[in-house]
Amino acid sequence: MRQLLAALCMVLAFSSVAAPLSVAEFSRDDEFKGMKISPDGKHLAVLTPVEGKNALAILDINTMKPTYVVKFSGEKQVGQFHWANNERVILTLEKFKPWYAGSGFYGEWYAVNLDGKRREYIFGYRGADTQAGTRVKQREGFNGWGTLVDLLPENEDEILMMGTPWGGNGDARIPTLFRVNVYTGKRKTLSMAPVRNSHFVVDTKGKARFVSGISARGDVELYYRAGDEWEWTQVDAGSDSEGYFRPIAFADQNHVYAIDGRDGDTTGLYKVNMDTGERKLLFRDDTVNISDIHFGPMRREMYAVTVSPDYPNYIFVRGSHPTAKALKNLLASFPSKQVVITSQSLDGRQSIVYAFSDVDPGQYFLYDAEKNALRALVKTRAWVTEQNSGISEAIAFNARDGKTIRGYLTLPPGQTMESAKDLPMVVYPHGGPESRDYWGYDTIAQLFASRGMAVLQVNFRGSTGYGDQFEHAGRHHWGDKVQYDIIDGTRHIIERGIAKAGNICIAGASFGGYSALQSAILEPDLYACSIGMMGVYDLPMLYDEGDIPDTAWGRQGLQRRIGEDMTQLKAFSPVYHVDKLKAPVLIIHGEEDERAPIEHAEKLKAALEAERHPFRYMELNNEAHGFDDLENREKAFSEMLSFLDEHLKL
Repeated sequence: MRQLLAALCMVLAFSSVAAPLSVAEFSRDDEFKGMKISPDGKHLAVLTPVEGKNALAILDINTMKPTYVVKFSGEKQVGQFHWANNERVILTLEKFKPWYAGSGFYGEWYAVNLDGKRREYIFGYRGADTQAGTRVKQREGFNGWGTLVDLLPENEDEILMMGTPWGGNGDARIPTLFRVNVYTGKRKTLSMAPVRNSHFVVDTKGKARFVSGISARGDVELYYRAGDEWEWTQVDAGSDSEGYFRPIAFADQNHVYAIDGRDGDTTGLYKVNMDTGERKLLFRDDTVNISDIHFGPMRREMYAVTVSPDYPNYIFVRGSHPTAKALKNLLASFPSKQVVITSQSLDGRQSIVYAFSDVDPGQYFLYDAEKNALRALVKTRAWVTEQNSGISEAIAFNARDGKTIRGYLTLPPGQTMESAKDLPMVVYPHGGPESRDYWGYDTIAQLFASRGMAVLQVNFRGSTGYGDQFEHAGRHHWGDKVQYDIIDGTRHIIERGIAKAGNICIAGASFGGYSALQSAILEPDLYACSIGMMGVYDLPMLYDEGDIPDTAWGRQGLQRRIGEDMTQLKAFSPVYHVDKLKAPVLIIHGEEDERAPIEHAEKLKAALEAERHPFRYMELNNEAHGFDDLENREKAFSEMLSFLDEHLKL
């Protein structure tokens, strides 16, 4: 009887699975992202793609009809955006080209009213000579990046902005703090920072009280001012740029909340009395660092932090804060999802809520705290349903040296950890390597899962977020210990009976592309195929090619992460060891990649040809370190599925 019931449950589960999405549907950009509400709660602003570039739609909150759409011709698109007051939005201008890695941001800011009037270029290098809008008035330009510090909600006409000059070294890169008029672009100089590469923190009244930066030696320097005079006093922040004292918000005029990693392996949240120096530890997780900070309506008062050992968890520092109470109500309304309040009206009554999960890319809601009412607004990817998505479960296992390694396993739609058995699998290590995977909807993992494959993502040693020791354990071990974690994770899933030995491929991008080749070299019988995307395959080349060695900071980072022992670097480089490979290889690379230049792919291709090893090669025109161009993305996704279909039993 029990077997009959189990069989019936399986039938019902699979009957609810929708038809898989097409490659074109997986390749599409999000339809909406980054929604924010105006201070008076009457309008919304949201990024949406128009002809392949980001535009900003400003909507009436009641009708959801646009009052204006901000878009630019040529190479410009909308980047960041914020409500400066009830009628005006400020935004960054990005230079859009499909082959740009990153935002293409050159420090330019633009402002417009919600009805499209009073369009102004308010900060940037162009000054009077700009084509951003039709009503730009002449003013002096600033040859550098503009960074928003505070919206100054008490002041409808001005914002607090930091300007960092381009180029040069030392004092040439010292930022200046300005008040900038959001209607005219006129700026008033307040103070120069005492250190370059700075970050300011304001108090509860909007006054800049802390500034931190990175010295020429790569050390963190932190400065503080107690009163109204612009006199900065250096505070002991610690010399380690990865475990320093970092103020994040003021509790009141004399007490500050700060994150500090010097007193433990993981970061802790402290409350510090700046008059006496007394420190109180409020929270520390033994496994992971604090990953996110959450602020109230004015973006100054902190009420919670997030940690994500496996699934994301809120830690409420100020549980009685009105926004904290609202979030607790919302979490109860979405028990299987992560909920984030992305913005609020200034009175805190109305909130924009973003809810997502492993099977839901995300949806925006409007929450009225006074009425305790929730209203659905838009979905980021409306064509995705929970029925055509696979669940993602947190996993943990012991590596061969006993270290605990965590990760995520995404299963084909309709499968569970109990029902999954002998599946084909793609091992999909993340880039970085000083990065990590989080629980949520992953487009590429879902692409593979939709075709019947399990997808394993391993947060190997060297990944960030699990404390200093775990992160540093990956340094100088890219080619051995890091890969053994990925290999041990693969075997763990095989031993659990979820994946079938001999029917497993490894694929990844950037450092994940390196791992896809290096792991397959170390364990040639474990993987049936290997897919390297935008990968680095010759480690010594990192010191000579690409944008990393262009700066002293980049070269220092290489020395810390991989060292300068050329014998070891060659031993860890796939291009010198393709004779050990058994897995057929697919190489995908952007011709304009500056982070991992195309020379890496070309050298790997030549080595494979010399060994007469089976491989496919795809070079993407007008593409850099990613799949920013939709057409290239669709081509690459199709090629990967074709390759997997050829080498795995699906």
